[in-house]
Amino acid sequence: MKSSITRFLLVFLVLCAFKGQAQDMIQTRLGYNYLDKFEFTDEWQYLTTDMYLFNPGQFSKVINELEQGTTKARRRDYINLESLFISAQLKNAKLFGQEPVVYPLYNFAFEPASNSKNYSSRISDNIEVIRIIDKLPLAADERNIDATVEAKLFTSDSREVFFSLIANQLTNISKLMTPQAAMLSLVGEFGNLIRNAAQRKEYKFSSTIRLYEGQNFDTRLHSVRVYVFVPSFAKLPALRTVRLTELLSNSPQGFERQKLEAALNFKDYPVLVVANYKSLYKMDALTGSDITSETIEKRRIRIEQAFAAGLVTEDAYKQEKLFVEFLRNFSDLKQNLNNYRLNYKNNSPEANAKTMFAVVQDYKRLKTLAYQREREFSRNYTYQRIFKSEYNSILANADSYMESDFNLKNGKEMVNTLLDLDQEQAKTYSVAQREQYLNKLYSVELPNPEFLASTLEGEGLSRHLNRLESTLYNDVYAKEVSRLRDMAPTEENINFRNNLLEKANATKCRTCRDEVKNAARLFNQRLEEQQLEKEKARLLDLNQQVERKILAYLKQDACMDNAFKTQYPAESLPEYVQRLYEKKLELRKVVGDLETAQKTPPAELKLDPVKEHNQRLSGLMRRLDQGYADICAAEKNLCGCD
Repeated sequence: MKSSITRFLLVFLVLCAFKGQAQDMIQTRLGYNYLDKFEFTDEWQYLTTDMYLFNPGQFSKVINELEQGTTKARRRDYINLESLFISAQLKNAKLFGQEPVVYPLYNFAFEPASNSKNYSSRISDNIEVIRIIDKLPLAADERNIDATVEAKLFTSDSREVFFSLIANQLTNISKLMTPQAAMLSLVGEFGNLIRNAAQRKEYKFSSTIRLYEGQNFDTRLHSVRVYVFVPSFAKLPALRTVRLTELLSNSPQGFERQKLEAALNFKDYPVLVVANYKSLYKMDALTGSDITSETIEKRRIRIEQAFAAGLVTEDAYKQEKLFVEFLRNFSDLKQNLNNYRLNYKNNSPEANAKTMFAVVQDYKRLKTLAYQREREFSRNYTYQRIFKSEYNSILANADSYMESDFNLKNGKEMVNTLLDLDQEQAKTYSVAQREQYLNKLYSVELPNPEFLASTLEGEGLSRHLNRLESTLYNDVYAKEVSRLRDMAPTEENINFRNNLLEKANATKCRTCRDEVKNAARLFNQRLEEQQLEKEKARLLDLNQQVERKILAYLKQDACMDNAFKTQYPAESLPEYVQRLYEKKLELRKVVGDLETAQKTPPAELKLDPVKEHNQRLSGLMRRLDQGYADICAAEKNLCGCD
């Protein structure tokens, strides 16, 4: 743990001895060092440094103790003491170019001392925190940037040294080929420093070096150091740090100045607290409604500019570019969802099928892309820690859109099924599993095969359908279909055909149904041919019967007609005899119909017309037989002819 923390150490400000004309007379001594236990990885690549100055009024005490403890020969170095200047310098932050850049932090004016009066300062009692850098991006070789904080005492005789220092820094800034706005702000800071120094006013740094304005960061406390300003001959005062440690360990996101001062509880000498934070790149969170082609393009441009300026790492830049591609796929899905809803209102089946399949395509591409990212970056910390949750968030939005109506729900199920099948190409499935997959794949009305063949997703869908159906057909239907194709058209085999058709109608396998229906059609053709031959033979037999029957019917009618005339006078027919006579007249007409039917055979010698013709002939003869039998049974005197 200790080695890993050390490997990713932030900048620890190495405070040098305060130097004026006299050497090693004011020193800064490390009184407390805190390192957070959180394990920072390489992705925590941004540095923020805050500086808190406590007890600044005690600088007068330090200088007076120093002056009183110095030999007379050295005391003249402090004659006409005017100011204390504190600055910070980042030594090897390549973002600022090769020239060193100094940040002016504080400049405090002092009242001249006399033989009877100590030095006094013009320093505010309560100086707010200074953030010298905010989220400075660090390259892989910049994990241990050294920052030096230096203080210089200037007298009225050393003003040229003070202004020479400022001039050197302005010259360094001018050498930058493309100075950033953050660097140019230092020019203004040096201007403020010169003006305040000339007016003997207190100066405090106020332009945070903020190189990345985005809010997409996770930030937490990394380390804190407490330095005490004392004369070189003084002992380091003991600091009580129990409360301070408790405050820092419970404040990973930072702390307030007042709480820090209370926890420190030290008033004897000036104290500088340096708090370092590390930040983790955090992508901008998006919701489905935020994602449009315009917002995607703005995001792309912003990340390109940030990478060009060195504000994001190459890994984060790569992940952002891949995520922009993912967002474009999501935007396409949203557009095709709108097209689907418009076409659905127009109630055009073919258009509905095409727009619905476009939605399915985009949804599958989105899911496939997310799956590929997960596989490719399963061990990539930037993806797993920062980007994965955003991919999942966008997928959740897409899933929600695909739940908005019944067809879209089926489309979602289809895509999930296709993804499962894509991952299990060599797996064998049971009959029930194949049926389940086919049910989901056919749950959406699909465009025509030609349209499907023109798309990558359509080809993939067709490939899975063919694999599932061919296997299901071979395992369940092939043998029975082969038997049906070769079967003779018997009554027993008709039952086999019907059972097979019933079985095929229950499957989701369209190939299976088609093959069974085709075999049944061929069986039916053979059956029809056989039945036609039977009906043709029957027709010949019926024609012969009709010839004989017509003569018998005519003879019967003549006999009955004679009986009515001889046995029953026309003017005095009993009512029941009258009814029998009317029935005889009707039967005579039927005899004529039978004769006509026999003389007009079917126009086509096909099963149904021939069968229908035979049924008509048979029916007419049965009617006549029954009719004459009924008359004879009612009145035997009418049927006495031989």
